[in-house]
Amino acid sequence: MSIATVEAPARGTPSALTDPRLLAWRHLFVSGAADVLRRYRAAWADPTLDDAARAVAAVGVVDPHPRVALLPLPTEGEFAELVRVTGIDAAAEAVLAVAWWAAVEPQVAIVCGCVHDDAGRRWPSLGLLAHVFAGVGVTVPLTVGATHPLVRRGLLDVVVDPDAPIRLPTTTVAAIAGQRPAPPAPGAVAPRVAAAATRVAALLDAGVPVLVRCEVPDDRAPVRDAVAAQLGIAPAPGVRPPAVARLLLHLRHELPAVLLEPGDAPPDGTVLALGGADEPGPPGWHLVELAAPPLAVAEQVWRRALRQAGVAVNPDELADLVGRLPLAEPTIAAVVGRARVAAAVDGRTATARDVSAALRSQPRHDPGGLARRLPPTTTLDDLVLPPATLAAVRDVVAHARHSPAAHDRLRLTGRRGRAVIALFHGPSGTGKTAAAEAVAAAIDRDLWTVDLARVVTKWLGETQRNLDTVLRDAAAAGAVLLFDEADGLFGKRGDVTDARDRYANLEIDHLLQRIEVHAGVVVLTSNRPSALDEAFARRIRLAVRFDLPDHGERERIWRRHLPHVDTAAVAREELSGATIRAAALAATVSAIAAGTDVRAEHLHAAVRRELEKSRRPPTARRPR
Repeated sequence: MSIATVEAPARGTPSALTDPRLLAWRHLFVSGAADVLRRYRAAWADPTLDDAARAVAAVGVVDPHPRVALLPLPTEGEFAELVRVTGIDAAAEAVLAVAWWAAVEPQVAIVCGCVHDDAGRRWPSLGLLAHVFAGVGVTVPLTVGATHPLVRRGLLDVVVDPDAPIRLPTTTVAAIAGQRPAPPAPGAVAPRVAAAATRVAALLDAGVPVLVRCEVPDDRAPVRDAVAAQLGIAPAPGVRPPAVARLLLHLRHELPAVLLEPGDAPPDGTVLALGGADEPGPPGWHLVELAAPPLAVAEQVWRRALRQAGVAVNPDELADLVGRLPLAEPTIAAVVGRARVAAAVDGRTATARDVSAALRSQPRHDPGGLARRLPPTTTLDDLVLPPATLAAVRDVVAHARHSPAAHDRLRLTGRRGRAVIALFHGPSGTGKTAAAEAVAAAIDRDLWTVDLARVVTKWLGETQRNLDTVLRDAAAAGAVLLFDEADGLFGKRGDVTDARDRYANLEIDHLLQRIEVHAGVVVLTSNRPSALDEAFARRIRLAVRFDLPDHGERERIWRRHLPHVDTAAVAREELSGATIRAAALAATVSAIAAGTDVRAEHLHAAVRRELEKSRRPPTARRPR
């Protein structure tokens, strides 16, 4: 990575302009330059020489032997500390000091132009510095390569041309000037965050790089700032080149900390990384785990924030808000605040639905192409199901709402088994997908339907990565995840006869392990539950059987779609709910095309066409 350089003269702080060691180097450079210029003048003023002889005489005006003793350089000040920390020699120190003075003081830049004998070249170069400082016994190199201490320490970019201008990186200018960014002001943080920050600060002081694994993504920045405040160092504004990051840390200018995205590794030079709960620890790094607020604490924070905002919620709504997403304490208050403001704009008081909408906008709500987001349009009241089936669906809703509280009450620790995995199985068209929508609507969450054609690929390892991504994003969004026709993904493992079989079985093993630690609600639908792998079937918490509707249920479904039409005759046909919906739509289209209301002939024609799709003859006798 290239280092940004100073393109225009900068201005130093008053303390930097009076730094004793910098002033000593300024004096040495100006004195040496003045001596060179005097000897130039003496050579050109000799009346016994012609122009050519004067030019030749001026070439050797610098005596390679020291004419002036190197001053005792002061040992106090920011520049002296920089030299001590980096361990650079006098020649490297001279390069830094003069380049810095040329950048911050125009008169020094003018001196450079005079030595160059070109007013347009107001900058130091390695050739110029070697020329000037030879008179004080300092041998400045004519090139600075990648192995030179100035480059290895991140103080200077590579310089291969002795005549090229020396431009100091902005970080070096600030380091020489002693310009330290102000560390974050100590602020109020949750006790769990403060305790983690204290431990991390102690580890960093001991020279150990630290990875903080945060169960709550919103904890990453507060932990970083709390650590920086305890150390008295500002967090780095971005990823620096490794040498620069180490230098600024040693000078106590910046704390090289980074907030990791999923799958990223800490960049070289970083000493503090903050990632998710599943972030792998690099070798040699110390791991610090930061759990989400305990459920009881989160409930108290939610109650207080809702009460202050004047939002009334019932116990079920509160349980859903508390258990939906692990959030940091300040984030909870911010979510409720956004809900209150949004409702106030509409001239009304915020409700639990407003808070839920604000909560859905808090995390990243993007399936990323691996799933489709379906806003739930079906409610539990819209479902036409046998009482036992409807009760089982309501059990799924209860588990989605209260499972976190049940784990807390039973003191069940760990991440395994927290996912609410429900299997909806039965013939096609019996309402399995509609029931999944109703579950999502009951707990006021989005429904993501996984696109198996995108998740499952032929490339080795790609299916596992895709599943990791969709599960991670769904957990971060608090969405209900729907795997339609799940036996295509979670089918039984077969005998291994070749490499493809082995990799297919490995993929299923990975899916089983990954979904077991998922924190959220997963609904699977299948027409063939017996095709599911037995190991996965054991991980299913709830299974709901959906059967074809009986005569009374079919009449209710027909009346729901066509409330003002006599559907008693067509209700005798043994159709699924999805087929009835399709027939009602087809009959309505035919009626609109004919310019009439829906009539019996439209209904029977639509039913006959639906039966022909499945190659079934009508079973109910049509009345004469």
